[in-house]
Amino acid sequence: MRANLNNLSAQAKTYILTTILIGIGLIAWTVFVLDWTNVSLYLLAALGAGAQTTKVEGPNDRTNYSIAWFVYGVAFIAFSPAAALFVIIISHLVEWAWHKYPWYIQSFNIGAHLIPAYLAGIAFQTISGGTEVLDLNFALGLFTANLVFVLGNHYLVGLVVKLARGQSFSESGVFELLTLSLDFTVLTLGTVIVLTWPFNHYLSLLNIPLLYPLFRALRLPALKRQLAEMKK
Repeated sequence: MRANLNNLSAQAKTYILTTILIGIGLIAWTVFVLDWTNVSLYLLAALGAGAQTTKVEGPNDRTNYSIAWFVYGVAFIAFSPAAALFVIIISHLVEWAWHKYPWYIQSFNIGAHLIPAYLAGIAFQTISGGTEVLDLNFALGLFTANLVFVLGNHYLVGLVVKLARGQSFSESGVFELLTLSLDFTVLTLGTVIVLTWPFNHYLSLLNIPLLYPLFRALRLPALKRQLAEMKK
């Protein structure tokens, strides 16, 4: 998506603009349903913004990975799907101001995160059905929600790379097991910390040090690509 929007095909432009419009609709929904008196949300948004601005390159120079997904997981379980959307919005707006991406690139990125996050909320609420943490339905709902978010985001990003750059999903690497598992692990770690907190604060905090090796591991897809290029 580095090319100018006007230089893209009609199909690519339609897809990008449609994703942006849906994202705008979800922003409006978030504004109406969010509990704005919850001070913790602003702290999470600040943490997410800091993490989002320190993202690392993915399998190619048009994809990337961020430890901010950990914060999204925390907001999703600790508060609500709408809270997760709020953190995503603020994180990407700060990243936009920091890196000064073209408007359509970051607007698409926001939509490509908000859409799967919203769908993940629907999946979680449908499957868990308000059950308790220790119930099987709750675990299945959380697993499905995380999977929907990861796969949905990767699909939306992979599709825009395909339409804008002509790269297949295999060429862009968005569905490689390593890339999917890294994002899924970071997201799930955020939810696990929230779920274990009421039972044992100390056990919950033991998960925090795992963020460092995970952040380092996010560099693996780019390193694999660079190594492959060196061997050519």
